[in-house]
Amino acid sequence: MLCALAAGCAAAGLSVAQAQPNSKDPDDATLRGDMSNGDRVFLRSAGGLIVRDREIGKLGQRRFQKPALREWAASLEKKSDALYRDMTDYAERHKTNLPLDMSEVSRRMVDRVAESKGATFDRDMVRTVRALLEEQVRVFTDSAETAEHQEVAALARRAADDRRTLLQALDKAAPRS
Repeated sequence: MLCALAAGCAAAGLSVAQAQPNSKDPDDATLRGDMSNGDRVFLRSAGGLIVRDREIGKLGQRRFQKPALREWAASLEKKSDALYRDMTDYAERHKTNLPLDMSEVSRRMVDRVAESKGATFDRDMVRTVRALLEEQVRVFTDSAETAEHQEVAALARRAADDRRTLLQALDKAAPRS
């Protein structure tokens, strides 16, 4: 019986050792910290969306035909990069990892639009980005209302406000038909 108790304690100690802050396993990271699961899920999900937006901004700067759209894409990249840095800083303070890259689904979507050329690229990318940003405004606004930590709520509000501002600027650069 003493051996079983010792084995149980050793196993428990091993699982705690595996979930230390220096662990590189992102699944371990979700099991630590003082953040609620809902806030952690929001930050990790939002982080992937923000990374995608940053990449879309880079692509748009290279490929948009209209100078106003290239400027808008630069703004998208800049705002997304700043928001991602702030989200990462908060997540690291609370022992949570954010994705470093966009999801595979996002990657395929961006690659599909990137296949277009010229004015077709402009039209397809504007349509795609507008839909993505509109959805993000809804999601981030809802997340701001349901976040358990004030700082997470503030990040979600900022993300929603940034996306609203970007949508307004996109409507000026490429008016809806």
